[in-house]
Amino acid sequence: MTMTIAAAPAHAVSIASFPFPPDTRAVEAAIERGHKSLIDGKYAEASKIIDEALQNPEFVQLTKNRQFHALLLASEAARGREDYLAAHEFMVIATEYPDAAAEQWLMRARLASWIDAWGDSGVAVKTVAKNWPQSLAELSDETVQWTVMQMGRDKKLAAERLELLNALYDAKFQLEWHVEPTDLWRELVLQALERKDMARARAVLKRIDSPGSLVRMRIDRRFDAIVQAEPGAFDVAAASQAECRKLRHEMTANPTRLGPVVQYMYSLFTVGEYAEVISLADRILAQNAKAAKDKPAFDDVADKLNWIYDLKSQALRGLGRWDEALTIQEEARRQRETSTDKVSQAINLGGSYLLRHRPDDALKSLEGIDWARDLSGYGRMQLQHVRLRAYLQMGNHEEAEKVFAYLRENKIDAPDSWQEAMLDWGDLDGAAAHYIARLHDPEDRVSALYAAQTFRPVPRLPGELESTERWRKMLARPDVTTAINEVGRREQHPIYDLWN
Repeated sequence: MTMTIAAAPAHAVSIASFPFPPDTRAVEAAIERGHKSLIDGKYAEASKIIDEALQNPEFVQLTKNRQFHALLLASEAARGREDYLAAHEFMVIATEYPDAAAEQWLMRARLASWIDAWGDSGVAVKTVAKNWPQSLAELSDETVQWTVMQMGRDKKLAAERLELLNALYDAKFQLEWHVEPTDLWRELVLQALERKDMARARAVLKRIDSPGSLVRMRIDRRFDAIVQAEPGAFDVAAASQAECRKLRHEMTANPTRLGPVVQYMYSLFTVGEYAEVISLADRILAQNAKAAKDKPAFDDVADKLNWIYDLKSQALRGLGRWDEALTIQEEARRQRETSTDKVSQAINLGGSYLLRHRPDDALKSLEGIDWARDLSGYGRMQLQHVRLRAYLQMGNHEEAEKVFAYLRENKIDAPDSWQEAMLDWGDLDGAAAHYIARLHDPEDRVSALYAAQTFRPVPRLPGELESTERWRKMLARPDVTTAINEVGRREQHPIYDLWN
């Protein structure tokens, strides 16, 4: 929709010539009626009344404060009837008023993300970072990170995206549990290196403490100058231990939250402490089972409990306890009834069934997923990849070709999944060409290089070994090896990565 606030007629006599203020009682009354309808949950009615008030020629005679609040009501009413495009447009206009504060700019960012207006979401997040940095914590990590990622897909937004990253850095932005968004800071190090500003690169590097991000910098030739200048900062094994200590502290300091427990478990995977993950998961699950239904042991059970099951399953896999791992993963899938996550565990379970050559069960695990509401573009690619492998195992080439076509058409949503799909399909030449293109793409290079690294060994099922062998065969091609060496390197890293 296009929002136009009525202006006074060109032939109107100047208000200043009257000895009394303009009569705005009618438009004020309309706004109040709209507000009452909004309170009553009558969103369509509220939208109609407030929109008429906004179009009233007398609207411009209201004080700026009253205009501002009317626009907020219009946005809220549109949001109530799930017209997020209109809600966003009203909020954009509202934030042009001097009364707009962090609350309104945060809502503008959320609404922009809901309608995929990533450039505007970036503007809103940057405004909050510059003016109300303490309010960034009210915005979900996902909104900030998806905004940065999606802006990266539009080359026209490159300059604005870097401005956003610098604003976040200056605002001392962190993810939940004091976790640094190190992948974002890594880009700022690269920016500094490109400008030959080693002092800035060193300063930003101090906030990069994730072993995964340090590996990604070590293997990318664009970071060679800082790696050589600060070799002690790239001790990946030491960083892994430090990360465990930091997240253990967060977990201890927040005993009623599962979020830091999940983060701590992930850090334990890096150092291979699978037994500790299992022990911790068992304690959490036992504590939750003893709690009353109306008084759960943890405040974020609905959001995180399924991940406790999933991570326990992954740890069992890390110890080669395959049957137990599958049983726990099936339990994680059953948690969807009480979980906010309706997708991840179903897709993960489908992948596990495929490793055991159980394609029928893999497809059944995906049943009940709402394609339109529950999945991002990346999530759709993950789901379709499970379906592709299932149909290939079943020998159903007709359905497999349909899914393969979808993956090809939407590969931008998950280049790594498309990479694996081509290898599953047997198209080694196509997979190699795609991988080389990823290495040449500055935005996708680090992900492609990371996938070529070697970590400490963990047990693998035969199905995993088959997939790994296809991947290694592609990496061994002379054209692929040459492309890797041009932009980076392959290394053996002293940490574990169960998923690589």
